[in-house]
Amino acid sequence: MDNSKKIVSPHLGEGIYLIKDVAKILRLDYAHVRRWINGYWTGALQFDCDYTFGEDGNKAINFLSLIEFYTFFKLRQKGLSTQELRELHQGLSIQCKHPYPFAIARDFYVDKGKKKNFVYYDFLQSLIKHDKKKQFSLSFVTDFIEKVEFDDNNIAKRFFPLEDSKNVVVDPKLQFGQPVITGTTIKTQAIYNLFKAGEPVSNICTLYDICEEKALDAIKFHKNAA
Repeated sequence: MDNSKKIVSPHLGEGIYLIKDVAKILRLDYAHVRRWINGYWTGALQFDCDYTFGEDGNKAINFLSLIEFYTFFKLRQKGLSTQELRELHQGLSIQCKHPYPFAIARDFYVDKGKKKNFVYYDFLQSLIKHDKKKQFSLSFVTDFIEKVEFDDNNIAKRFFPLEDSKNVVVDPKLQFGQPVITGTTIKTQAIYNLFKAGEPVSNICTLYDICEEKALDAIKFHKNAA
């Protein structure tokens, strides 16, 4: 029997995110992200599939892993064990027939309006309800999902990292998945670099032919991540 793991390699259109990118985009602590990706993700969770690629000390993940990582990180903070996370992920992966079940949404109805939630939501609700030691809110799930856009197969395809704006988007098909101004291929980092160098916002807007609101949101994204 072959016990070797399936290896994930970077592919065009799937995004490439180093540890620093994950921390910046998801607004998570860099040291914790590094420990998770280099430790738990590649070791303690014992996935059947290797969800990282790259050399030790310079690991990277793709876009769907980026979406999944947020949930792993938050649930571990809430007290779920690595074994619980692994069993949940593996079970849902088999059920969904997809290696990234934490990045898949399903339909549900709230206030007569159709919304989406991740496939693991009901399971976790049940787990919390029946386990007296796990009394915490899943509001982070519903808040996070508002930032995710899904394709026709209910698989995550874009992420909007800002709280109150969709002017910045993380799209794995654009610029290797690095944050860009929505509707363009302009990296937000380029906008921010000019701003840091002292270029007036009005000049940046003229140079890139974007409105002031988009330029300011790009600057805001990087300032908040600093």
